Amino acid sequence: MTKHQQTLLRFSLPLFALILLSVGCSSSNKGGPPSVRVGANLPLTGELASYGQAVMRGARMAVDEFKQSDPSGPALDFDWQDNAGSPQTAVSIVQQQLLRAPAIYTSGLKPQADAISQSINQAGLPHFVWVFDAFINKETHNNFRTWLSFKIEPTVFLSYADSRKPRRVAIAFVQLPNTEEEYYQFVVPGLKKRGLTDRDILVDEYGLGTKDFRGIALKFRAFRPDLIILNGFQLDLVGLIRAFRPLGLVKDGNLIAAYDMLDAAELLKPEESEGIRVAAPVFATRPDLTQTVAWRGRFQQRYGRTPLYTDAFAYDMGTIIHDAAKRLKLPASSPQWIEALRATNLEGITGPLKFDADNDLQTPLEVGVFRNGKLGPLEK
Repeated sequence: MTKHQQTLLRFSLPLFALILLSVGCSSSNKGGPPSVRVGANLPLTGELASYGQAVMRGARMAVDEFKQSDPSGPALDFDWQDNAGSPQTAVSIVQQQLLRAPAIYTSGLKPQADAISQSINQAGLPHFVWVFDAFINKETHNNFRTWLSFKIEPTVFLSYADSRKPRRVAIAFVQLPNTEEEYYQFVVPGLKKRGLTDRDILVDEYGLGTKDFRGIALKFRAFRPDLIILNGFQLDLVGLIRAFRPLGLVKDGNLIAAYDMLDAAELLKPEESEGIRVAAPVFATRPDLTQTVAWRGRFQQRYGRTPLYTDAFAYDMGTIIHDAAKRLKLPASSPQWIEALRATNLEGITGPLKFDADNDLQTPLEVGVFRNGKLGPLEK
């Protein structure tokens, strides 16, 4: 964020807070059900668009289904704005949206959410963040997450390492504060507790926006790892895997990837993803679960495509907001919204919808494996 933007936010925030207090955090439709304004600040175009589009699809489906099943209940009114993956654009968007006094805010991904988090936190709004950070409420209490997190992903990596008993592990991750936290505070120390030393672990950080991964591939080939752990956004993982395959670095069982591999597989050919393991929610690895089959069918009928895991988590976000609104007397203040959201206790598409002390859902995870272009649970 530039110095000009920081100055603008500093002088604008008191005005935003005053507007929120005077207008209220929810509006009511005259002659209709109460309406809940939700400001949405997400990448709907650009390289990160697959994530923002999935959030919008899932949330819109939830909104429309609740209109049919609960026509007299609260209506969710999302204000969808496209930050195009730009932190600067995200700042401009939040300045305008706060003037419209939303009850709830949602934003992503990591760099864009970081750019606006201070303004949302100072306004006190409940904030659904689409980031993987291990912890989202270190200095505040208003963030909520209905997505996966780096708090629970390392347990999957380390459990898989236990099954492989590697002598050398190579790790590549995109250089961001949340990934540095995951790998340097959880994954690498966990590997060392299992007897590996610094000589046995190769860590390579690459910059956001990297296009050429051949250098990392050559470095990994020289290291000769028994286990490779990859992290990155969708296009990062596509680039890494396509750089690794020609060098024989991808063998059945020697590579496990982060959550974004679920999105990367959409762009890879079946032979490119074959045998790759991934830390995945059970929703993604077991599509035949009873609670998801009907929902998947409705999603397929509506959008003409198979749902991504983010579609399902976004649908559950809509479910959580709708449920909290039903338990509140609208319009409600931000503290009342936060208390109601924390009290959520439902069964959702992705699993139990109940927040822990950090305002995270504890989503069931397991190791998935790609076979013939399809993801399933790892064979025993």
